Amino acid sequence: MARRLWVEEGYERVSDEFIKEAKRQGVPFKIIPRVTFVKRFGGARFHACLERDEVSYADPAFFLADVMLKPNPVVGAFDGIYDPQNLGNIIRSAACLEVDGIILPKDRSCGVTDTATSIARGATEHVRIVKVVNLARYMDEMKKAGFFCYGLDERATKSLWEEDLRGPVCLVLGSENGLRRLTRERCDGILRIPTSPSFASLNVATTFALSIYEVRRQRAV
Repeated sequence: MARRLWVEEGYERVSDEFIKEAKRQGVPFKIIPRVTFVKRFGGARFHACLERDEVSYADPAFFLADVMLKPNPVVGAFDGIYDPQNLGNIIRSAACLEVDGIILPKDRSCGVTDTATSIARGATEHVRIVKVVNLARYMDEMKKAGFFCYGLDERATKSLWEEDLRGPVCLVLGSENGLRRLTRERCDGILRIPTSPSFASLNVATTFALSIYEVRRQRAV
């Protein structure tokens, strides 16, 4: 299914037919700088790329009801992940560490494109992925169902290791700029991974893998 047409800045005129067709079919399009276009699409031969989803997403309501039938489920929610390579690595870690699902916002996220699927190395077949219209509102529903939602932020005062993560847990991660205000406010706590004071920044895929590993470690003790 087509999600969005991306056009390299400066090539709007030569991409005019693609843009017109996208408008006709109701597919949103966005003009982005060359450096962003190259980062997202690598060695693309054209100056316009159509982003497509490569998986079927789980129904949000059914997913929540079904996942709570499991003892102490663990899921990840992501607010603003636009890099398909990061998303592919997240899905791969989720499959390896038996995460029960991944939640993505409909608009503030890249989709599970062919790039993400390629990076995931088959992991999309083993992880349920949900797309929600409003992540903050969906977190409210999760908390009503029994989940504890913990945001990850390198500036937090409490360490991930200090929190009891053995119940139903949703780990919430944001973009390089951190969690949005409404998403952050829905979290039951904000935690950090202890890192070097001189260089504390981890990318979102690495943060997720380390966090999920800690959840699994606690449950194995």
